[in-house]
Amino acid sequence: MINDSELPGAFVEATFSVLQSWYESRRRSNGHMNTNVMCVALVMVEHITANYPLMETDYLTDTQIKGIGRARIRAILDRQGETRPFREEAGRTTRGSVPIAKNLAALLNDARLEQSFAIMNDEAKIAVRDELHRRIVDWIRRDFFEQQFISAEIDPSLPVRSSVESILEAARRRPGTTAGAVAQHLVGAKLACRFPHLNIANEGYTVADQQTDRIGDFQVGDSAFHVTMSPSARLLEDRCRSNRAEGYRPVVIVPYNKVEAARQLAETAGLGGMVQVLAIEDFVGQNIEELGVFKHEDIKLQFRALLETYNERVSSVESDPALRIAIPRNL
Repeated sequence: MINDSELPGAFVEATFSVLQSWYESRRRSNGHMNTNVMCVALVMVEHITANYPLMETDYLTDTQIKGIGRARIRAILDRQGETRPFREEAGRTTRGSVPIAKNLAALLNDARLEQSFAIMNDEAKIAVRDELHRRIVDWIRRDFFEQQFISAEIDPSLPVRSSVESILEAARRRPGTTAGAVAQHLVGAKLACRFPHLNIANEGYTVADQQTDRIGDFQVGDSAFHVTMSPSARLLEDRCRSNRAEGYRPVVIVPYNKVEAARQLAETAGLGGMVQVLAIEDFVGQNIEELGVFKHEDIKLQFRALLETYNERVSSVESDPALRIAIPRNL
């Protein structure tokens, strides 16, 4: 096992200096970093520590970067102790990745590190690779896993439903954030807080959306919960009707301003009175107030517990950290 002090320092530091300048030059004007850049940096480190100087045949096929892809990126992150979900499409957007890789290879070759590379044996090259990966994964933690959370106005002096409404509105306004995912995970967190002895399902938003054979987003007892920002005829006519046929009690949870529309869809589907339609603001808010025994300070504690549970559930299944909610100091 090679200690840090035994690493070919010149190669590590010179390579890292090039990587850092290149990486920062790719940052968008709003400060954000494209995940393709992160993936290219990880994979190109493997190529540079195997062959130097780099020829295009070393790191490119006819159409893409050799070795790039979700499995390889996942393996590198795991090796560095980073197990949180990363982008599902990591490395697959190759049309944009190839010119990024070519640019980095040219910069690395221009650094003229042949002498340092020549003295390294295979064990040293692996140690160099791991050290460079460690530093890049630190960037990924900063620029991907620790992105800004959803920030909403949360006033503990108001009913909790008002804060839930603010969170959903903030999610709607935020570019790239799916309010439906926030709604789903808020309901999941509320059920988990209300029924800590039960195993409340926790699926990624797109996964849950694709699994149409599931009885609902959540099941508690014989009730099937469906969470949606925009109720549809298909939800009522197909899934809720199927719930009834299979002996489940369908519960549709929608934003307050969609409650009447959902009830009308239930009537049209011939399920009037058979489907419970609730506003997410009230479904979550009322329960938190009850758990806090309608006492101001206890309600604040329960609401904070809800948001902490929400963030934990999101972090464990979603690849987008921007779905997390900032917990204000006034809670």
